[in-house]
Amino acid sequence: MSEVSVPVTRARSGLQITTNKITNIQVRMASIEILVGGPYPEHPYGHTALRVTTLDKDKVYDYGRYGRTWGVGNSEGDGILNIWESFQAYIKEESTHKRITAGFVYEISEEQANAINEFYKNKIKNKNHLKSNPNYNSYLIDKYYALGPNCTTLSIAGAKIAIPSIDKDWKKYQEGRGLSTMEKGIVSLKSWPNYIFMPADLKAMLEASDKKSKKINTYK
Repeated sequence: MSEVSVPVTRARSGLQITTNKITNIQVRMASIEILVGGPYPEHPYGHTALRVTTLDKDKVYDYGRYGRTWGVGNSEGDGILNIWESFQAYIKEESTHKRITAGFVYEISEEQANAINEFYKNKIKNKNHLKSNPNYNSYLIDKYYALGPNCTTLSIAGAKIAIPSIDKDWKKYQEGRGLSTMEKGIVSLKSWPNYIFMPADLKAMLEASDKKSKKINTYK
């Protein structure tokens, strides 16, 4: 028995098999994993990153205040995007903080995954390349702000390329989980944004969403 491995779009458009043998057609599926990291004592807000897996690539897009910070409570800073080539290295780094990360896995097509990778590739185009090492590359892409753009908003922007409705219930879960009472008051004065921006709110939304993930991984 021969085997043909094809992306979803080619399978849908039809295949011509020129053989008199039985052919097993394997439709290739890629995936995204929305990685929602929990709080730890020095960092009560949590963290969000996006893992994109294709047939030959496994990348984690990890955006945050990894450089200079300023503003009230260091709410602003250099918006640095780390692109990890090793998921294990990324999750090991998160685990050093005693952080528990929930990974919401969704199957998508190879083409959708490539489009997400292209989205992030455009984010770093002509930007300042700060660091290279065997595990990741860092780029200064813009200014980070606690209400967005932040780690959650940029991760969801990538995920929505494949699953546009992933955040459709954001209004139900916009509670500012992880923020102190004083911080919630400051947000109210500035006006709450019209999108989900806190990792713990995102986690609550994904857990309850009718767009069910294929599985939820737990990393410690």
